[in-house]
Amino acid sequence: MKRPELVLAAAVLISLPMVPNIVHGDISAVSALVRFIAAVLVCWIAGAILTRVLSTYSEQARRAEIEKMIEEARRRSAEHQRPGPARD
Repeated sequence: MKRPELVLAAAVLISLPMVPNIVHGDISAVSALVRFIAAVLVCWIAGAILTRVLSTYSEQARRAEIEKMIEEARRRSAEHQRPGPARD
């Protein structure tokens, strides 16, 4: 995971709706902590999956770009190696 602070921020955002219930005593601190830890785990898993997907597509795009550049370099090299027109 490259950005754990984003995972934590997402878990906090998911947990924000239960704050009023904690303040009013409807949810115990232990229960809130368990819910927060569950939110962190869910966000961590989602972040890992998202990171993997983005990394895979990014790698494929870079590879395709490199292959285009190599092909262009080969084409240019072949053009420069051809003998020019014969001169008298």
